[in-house]
Amino acid sequence: MRSMDSAYQADWDVYFCYLEDTPAFISVDLGLYSLAPLPDKPHLIEVVAGLLTTNDDGFPDNEEWAKLEEIEDMLVNSFEEKLEATFVGKTLNSGRRALYFYSGDTLLVEQMVDELRTHFPEYTFDHQITEDPTWEVYFEFLFPDEESLLRIQNNKILQLLEEQGDQSYVPRKITYTLYFRSATDRAAAKDEVLNSDFEVEAEDEEENHELPYRLVLSNQSKADEESIYLVTEMLMQLAIKNDGEFDGWETQIVQEND
Repeated sequence: MRSMDSAYQADWDVYFCYLEDTPAFISVDLGLYSLAPLPDKPHLIEVVAGLLTTNDDGFPDNEEWAKLEEIEDMLVNSFEEKLEATFVGKTLNSGRRALYFYSGDTLLVEQMVDELRTHFPEYTFDHQITEDPTWEVYFEFLFPDEESLLRIQNNKILQLLEEQGDQSYVPRKITYTLYFRSATDRAAAKDEVLNSDFEVEAEDEEENHELPYRLVLSNQSKADEESIYLVTEMLMQLAIKNDGEFDGWETQIVQEND
């Protein structure tokens, strides 16, 4: 059985997508992925606030962001303190801000939503409680798909590089790691990239890894968002095609005086 413990670290990130053909932003705690579902929190609580102002895409005007943060802070603090609920994600689309929690106790939900109405009378609030012991909404709705997760992971590395003064427009050696279920799968993937600009850096086995057959490739590339995404998207699809997974990339920092 899984539960929250000292090893848990919140890892919030946001990504853009479409929900029912309308533009949306989804924020989600990626750090819960390895722990979920929590068996003592089978109830999904969704609280929705209708926006006061929206642009053509259904997002709030600049002046409303601060008020939405106040609503979120009050609700999260209240749910965490009184219900020991876990805040897992939020969506913003079609003139709506929706916040999602998982909890074992739901008795005071309606009372706390009424408190929101008292503090923010200009807003309309709705809420819904459903049984979701497998956390399907977290995994299938809030959690990013492979493409969105790849962009999130890429951007985290690019941000770290930028903070260290990296000159992203300068080509340099970049290494990419892939894992496969069998040596045959790894060989098939390698054959597909041998005639491209990649070099094989390493082929080995990691016995304790679910996909033990590792392949490390490298190329010379800029470390800007577009260049990185094109390569990593291709390698991710290559890994999936051959029953494997793409495990990320790394490079050295290139500073102005290098």
